[in-house]
Amino acid sequence: METMNPQGSRSGEALREAAAVREYYERNTRRFLRWGRDGGTHNLHAALWPPGVGTTAEAMQAANELVAREIEDCPVPVRRLLDLGCGVGASLFYLGRRLPGIERLTGVTLSPLQAKYARRAIPPGEAGRFCFAEADFLDLDPRRFACDFAFAIEAFAHAPDAAAFFRAAAPLLDAGGRLALIDDVLAEGAAGEPGPAASVLLETYRRCWRLPSLLPEGAVVSAAAAAGMRWIRRRDLTPWLRLGRPRDRAIALFLHLAGRRIRKSLYVQMLLGGEAKQRCYRAGITAYRLLVFEAG
Repeated sequence: METMNPQGSRSGEALREAAAVREYYERNTRRFLRWGRDGGTHNLHAALWPPGVGTTAEAMQAANELVAREIEDCPVPVRRLLDLGCGVGASLFYLGRRLPGIERLTGVTLSPLQAKYARRAIPPGEAGRFCFAEADFLDLDPRRFACDFAFAIEAFAHAPDAAAFFRAAAPLLDAGGRLALIDDVLAEGAAGEPGPAASVLLETYRRCWRLPSLLPEGAVVSAAAAAGMRWIRRRDLTPWLRLGRPRDRAIALFLHLAGRRIRKSLYVQMLLGGEAKQRCYRAGITAYRLLVFEAG
């Protein structure tokens, strides 16, 4: 899990991983916004369908609502909020409306394009409340990015090193501050050596979606503990996903029929990863979880 060289800078492998994630979002963000079924919310994460949710827009905001409830449950007052992997700012804009007592909402993203989109979408009169920075969440200055609550929705698994993620996040929080992650983990029973078919699915998902920290839940909790962060709770969100939608079946058919040449496209690789992701869920290889940690 080496991420630093003797001079204290990021390792070549970690820098390559960050560059791959940056390119992934630079190349695909416009497509996500143009073709994604996000109910007009501009969220770039999965829709969740808990009881009571009836529209796509509500489903796309469901993960943000889970974060809002964790903020309300935080043992310290939350005045400063940090989104580690903010996309185009949709989660922070939702939380800013939902929780007007939060004074400062900051998002960081590796993608200059996403940061530009997020800044353009800041509501009129709220430029002093929202801040979006092009930055690597493994290398944040605690003086600039100090917060009472941090969260990452489908961003943690992009980290080249899970331990480094928590080592970087812990100094940003005072004692009692919390960190919420919503992301995929390897499901219980799948953390051992998978069979050949499962290995291919998992490798395709990890490679195409740039997910080096798609890990067993226990490994994530251990990495947090090593950084002095206490595990508070977990919630399995997998039952709230809708798998095998007509659109998903159409994509699977297209990928089956597509030639190898077209599969070299970065966007088609994203589709390949998404199709593998669906199959990983159905096979019980991965699960979608909410994990909450508290700084000591």
